[in-house]
Amino acid sequence: MSTLPYSPPSNFADQLADNFSPLNINASLPNTLFTLPDNATNGISSFAYTLGVRPQALFPICLILFLGIIAAAIFLSALVWIIDHLVCAVGGAISSSGNTGSNAVPRLAGTRSPGFSTKEIDATGTVPDENKSLNGQSILAPSIVRTSSRFGIPLSATSERGISSHRRWWKLRSDIGAFHGSILHGNLVRVLVLFHLPVTIFSCYQMTLPRSQASLSSIVLAAFSFIFFSILIPAHLVLRVTFTPTNKLYDETRTLLSLGPLYNHYRHGSQMFASMLFATNIVFGITIGVGQKSGMAQAIIILVVEVISALVTSVWLPWGSGASMGLISFLFCVARIVIAVLLVILTPTVSSLLHR
Repeated sequence: MSTLPYSPPSNFADQLADNFSPLNINASLPNTLFTLPDNATNGISSFAYTLGVRPQALFPICLILFLGIIAAAIFLSALVWIIDHLVCAVGGAISSSGNTGSNAVPRLAGTRSPGFSTKEIDATGTVPDENKSLNGQSILAPSIVRTSSRFGIPLSATSERGISSHRRWWKLRSDIGAFHGSILHGNLVRVLVLFHLPVTIFSCYQMTLPRSQASLSSIVLAAFSFIFFSILIPAHLVLRVTFTPTNKLYDETRTLLSLGPLYNHYRHGSQMFASMLFATNIVFGITIGVGQKSGMAQAIIILVVEVISALVTSVWLPWGSGASMGLISFLFCVARIVIAVLLVILTPTVSSLLHR
């Protein structure tokens, strides 16, 4: 952004030239506010130079941050799993050593819920309402099947054994690993949701760069990243949500932990609204990353997508009746449409027409 040549008014010229004046200006300094390189173009190129990096470095930086956060999540999850495994191992060893005496009473792995017993089943064989879980299933079964309060391990009354049992101990450790694996999967889904749009934008932009700016290996890596992280993994997650029963999605703990970040804030039956996020991100990413030569085309596509997204959201209303998200969602949709309209108006083509 260049300014006019330095030419102070005659009334203030002496004060501006005086080194001891508060109004002193050093005329020897370059009279520019912000300077971009000569090869900088409109769009992502100027954005990259404004940040102080080369345009071809945006995709590697984004991918390094994305994979680094994934590696940190895996490391922390493995560390917590190891600590939990060691604590359970020490607890199991103490329990087994405490029950080796001849007069020791064998400890039961399962515990009954206080206040409920099998005597509370009425003569018709049904369970009172207060003995049912939130999803409508009874917490008492005719065969008196009990579950562990932490990992949901079924323990029947005919095979009650102590925690020191070799078979039961291995089963417990397997359930602990599956529990932590579900938590890790859910955290990785959260990271993917956060980085899906920037990874799509910068991978598409990297594939449009000429060989003089980007190497062939970086272009191939960008294509692989777009196919794998932007399309295949989101499609796999959406298919898993599609073919999983709704009751299992909202009632089973491990399924909710692993896939819940995609749909847990939507009501029952509207879990497929999560596909709207990935679809709009892919359209925006391709539009912004590939369509750098025409800002007008980018603005029009963004406006059309925002209008369609607002209509789908207003018709679908995926939130529950008590969430009070109708008005908030409407206001956000209106704000995004207004911003998209301003993008169209502020494009160089439309701006020049308005000035005329």
